[in-house]
Amino acid sequence: MPLVVRGATLAGLAVAARLARLGHDVVLATGSTPLGERWAGEAMPPTIALPATWRDLFKKTGSHLQTVLNRRGLELVPAPPTLHRLPSGRELLLPHDRAGQYAALTHTLGQAAATGWRDLLDRLDREWAAFRRHTMDHPSPPSAVPREQAWLDATVADLGRALHDDLARMLIDAAPSNHAPAMEAFAWTVQRTFGLWRLRDADDHVQPGALLVSLLGDRLHERGVTLVEDAPDTDVDCRPHVPPAPWWRGGVRPRPAPTVHSSHRADRVTDVAGVVDHTPAGAIITWFRPTFDGTVLTIHDHTTTRPDPSWGVAPRTAAQWRRLPGITEDRVLRASSCSPAGAQPWAELSSAALAVYELHRRLTGEDCSPHNTAFTMPRLPGRDPDPIPTELP
Repeated sequence: MPLVVRGATLAGLAVAARLARLGHDVVLATGSTPLGERWAGEAMPPTIALPATWRDLFKKTGSHLQTVLNRRGLELVPAPPTLHRLPSGRELLLPHDRAGQYAALTHTLGQAAATGWRDLLDRLDREWAAFRRHTMDHPSPPSAVPREQAWLDATVADLGRALHDDLARMLIDAAPSNHAPAMEAFAWTVQRTFGLWRLRDADDHVQPGALLVSLLGDRLHERGVTLVEDAPDTDVDCRPHVPPAPWWRGGVRPRPAPTVHSSHRADRVTDVAGVVDHTPAGAIITWFRPTFDGTVLTIHDHTTTRPDPSWGVAPRTAAQWRRLPGITEDRVLRASSCSPAGAQPWAELSSAALAVYELHRRLTGEDCSPHNTAFTMPRLPGRDPDPIPTELP
């Protein structure tokens, strides 16, 4: 019997491709939704955080990401700084590296503000390493995380009290609310540690981040994954799932999703990755993608939101987060934007990897995780078929 992966989410595509590369017969039940769902279109910005998760995915499903990009004349390049319009009226051009951030903050807000931001992110670096061990490297449920972890005891607003007012607002605008657990601020340390990246072609045009999802769809074809609308059983459920308990009894709510749309401007914007406007109540993020005839703008408007589980969950306390179901707690494994790791693409891909490691272990007794350095992938039978061509938008 084939293994059934349910949900055409980013996690679903990653699970199906990984299982097929391990030699399993895999069916992906898409539910008549497009491959990649929310990350297949405008919702995915042209900037890519933590590209190592994409590199690991492509390596573990057949060939290196760099090889795939080379075939299409593409390369991953560092994204330029992001411009933040601050509530005080200042404009902060913020690079994505530690030294660059300190210099930019000193120039715009002063040395005290720059030092406060640097010291906070240095602390978050250490705490994110612990968070990563529990949510991205091992399939342990959140309830297994030791309670003494510092990031379980604070909110985003608590972190902001030690910062310049403008920086506190930046921190809060990246979270679903100012009462959100401090772990919502980890996105800042991920950006500073690993940078932000973009896909660029030979003509210096930036391709949409969703192209990576399309390339992953090609990989399903190469690995022989069968796509169906529905299937009678489920081995890995990759649909976003919010625990059913009502919020007043400790349940979590879906994350508020921004209003997403795109537009076009005639000139090419190349000096900034995008603009984050912090002046309204809720940030408006405009990502720039230079093309041959100008710039495509992808706009995430957080001033008008709606609850949407495909954007993840929004625990109001660390205790709520600790009650989230783990990836491997049930017979049917779960991997999605609602996993304990979060809703960012790199978090979804990490949850997919953990689900695959566990399912393969249950079926074969083999440990195919990176912790088992003795494990080797099975040989591919014959030559891979030519992939379905991917059109560059």
